[in-house]
Amino acid sequence: MSADVQSAWIAAGAAIVVGLASLVTSIWANITAGKTQASADATARSLEDLKADLADKNDAAKAKRDYEYDARKRLYRELYPLTFQLQEAALSARHRIMNLALAAREGYLAPGPNDWLTSSNSYYFTSVVHGLIAPLAIYELMSRKLTLLDLSLDDDLRCQHFIARQAYEALRSDYNLSQAPYPPIAFGEGKTTYEPPEEPPDVRPLEAKQRWSWRQGLYSGQIGQAVAIMLHIDGSASRVMSFAEFAGALSGLDLRTDDNPEDADTAAGNMKSVLRPMSDLIAGFHPARRPVTWRILMAQAACYRTLALAQSGNLTPQALLHASTLAGVRDPTDFDWIGDGEASIPPALKGTVDFAAEQKAALAAGDQFIANAFKGYAKA
Repeated sequence: MSADVQSAWIAAGAAIVVGLASLVTSIWANITAGKTQASADATARSLEDLKADLADKNDAAKAKRDYEYDARKRLYRELYPLTFQLQEAALSARHRIMNLALAAREGYLAPGPNDWLTSSNSYYFTSVVHGLIAPLAIYELMSRKLTLLDLSLDDDLRCQHFIARQAYEALRSDYNLSQAPYPPIAFGEGKTTYEPPEEPPDVRPLEAKQRWSWRQGLYSGQIGQAVAIMLHIDGSASRVMSFAEFAGALSGLDLRTDDNPEDADTAAGNMKSVLRPMSDLIAGFHPARRPVTWRILMAQAACYRTLALAQSGNLTPQALLHASTLAGVRDPTDFDWIGDGEASIPPALKGTVDFAAEQKAALAAGDQFIANAFKGYAKA
């Protein structure tokens, strides 16, 4: 084969190789371009999806912020005024409980003409009934408003409402507070359990027997009726009666006496009838005669101390619990109803029970009540 022919074949082969290489390069470029375009398209779609997702999240976040802003405004507008009233009523109730301890310590709850609860002037008795119901009635008003409010938006308000509910619950916890896990009560006369009849007897039992055979708390329905009768309704607005309004609504009727038939159909007569269970609870009250009622009052006193501290909004639930204990109160006479025991313990009950030990147990029961409540709050 001549040199010219070889050169021609070599040239042709080279051209074929170059053509194939060019073809392969072109195909690879097209494939790569396709992949690049597909990747770009996928990236673009992802960016659009991300933008849409972010827009949805921003819209949701804005809607949530708008909801919370409006809900907080309603919450603060409706509940904050009531929390201030609740603080005042709780402070007053706590002082009223301390005053009952003072009255017992000084002999002013002993049988006779000097008994403040049975004196000819019904003012003290009426003020005790009003003072003990008022914070529970404010709690009821708060609860009624919660159907339209979101309490979860404010931890301080939620905590205050929760504590107020415990004070409400305490008034119907007579059976619970008289049993384990609370410290036992030495009822006397060989009795170890609290056994009041469903219906109060026509004649009040002797002092020693009252310790276990007289109902010393209220049923839920009785509490509900009592707080409802304390509310002043003015159109769509409701508030708790002041003491002056409360006394005026009774129109001079004495809560301590039997109902008069001629008053049965009057507003005052109805009010007195509704308050009868509460009146029976307070009538003849003395910590030595009604140890379970005194435990209820200690539980409420613990709640009211906690409530006053909660108003600051600066304490955690655990710090509130630590600061609200009764057993460690700075002034030991705050809830000391015994004193030296000379004037405080009714003669018929002297020597029957270790009242000093019982007084300490009542303080411990109050602390245990609020501690148990906060365990439930932590789980809520």
